[in-house]
Amino acid sequence: MARARGPARRQLVARGRQGRRRAASEPRFDPAVVRRVVRWGVWIGGVVLAVVLVGPWCLRIARTHTYFAVREVVVRHVGRLGDDAVRALADVPVGMNVWDVDAEGTETRLLTNGWIRSAHVRRELPDRVVIHVRENRPVAILAVADEAPGLYYLAATGRIFAPVGSDDTRDLPFVTGLGRADLAGTDAFGPRAVRRALALLRHADRVPHLGAVSELHVDREDGLTLLASRPALPIDIGWGDYDVKLARLAEVLPYWAGREHEVRSVSCVFEDEVIVRTRAQASQAGAKGGTTTRTGKGAGKSSATGA
Repeated sequence: MARARGPARRQLVARGRQGRRRAASEPRFDPAVVRRVVRWGVWIGGVVLAVVLVGPWCLRIARTHTYFAVREVVVRHVGRLGDDAVRALADVPVGMNVWDVDAEGTETRLLTNGWIRSAHVRRELPDRVVIHVRENRPVAILAVADEAPGLYYLAATGRIFAPVGSDDTRDLPFVTGLGRADLAGTDAFGPRAVRRALALLRHADRVPHLGAVSELHVDREDGLTLLASRPALPIDIGWGDYDVKLARLAEVLPYWAGREHEVRSVSCVFEDEVIVRTRAQASQAGAKGGTTTRTGKGAGKSSATGA
């Protein structure tokens, strides 16, 4: 057949292009994809319908079925409180549904006991509750001056966390000199003084030739006075620079080894010197009954004057 020429050919070409454009613009659906989409839609809809209809029933069963009843309350801690005491404070009875255990509320109840520093409660499905407890460790005893007996355990942070009972141990350093007004006053002198006393206690534990500290006395004006088991006499420290003052004290103490009975008191409050006041015989004593030895950085150099 002869090929079309001129206007007829141009019309045929234009019609072919229009047909291709219409074919390209018309959407084409893959039947397999459509079936897959419909199948997934039906499946998801069924799941949603099942959750809506069956979910409340499943939840009700979970909260009432004996399979989720608490059979064991595990306490994990080391300290003063016994496991039974912790369980009683937590108040999670055996037989209670594990989903009804209020972990946050249980932790709050545990923290009402001053001995407990931190508490963490978790459920272990299907039938266990685990309680982790950390206790405060007492490092000293605060003796409140205007209370009877007025003894309270102190944590290393300075927190007063529990009263000392009649059967509790008292083999700890005492912090004395503070009254209830000092601890509750608006100037917060008492809490600051307690923290400073505990800081001095930590420094004193590292001083050679100094026995265990038995008491730390607080005075608002004069500062801290330390009483150790060896030498058994008051050592005035004042406020601040504890490591420097105790280092000077460590230089002086060996020179009085075996002669502690001659010493009446020691003062480290002055800069670059330690003052040792001695007990003189009555015939040699002045009006105040004693002598004073000042020892500076050179530990072997000293001088004595009337007290």
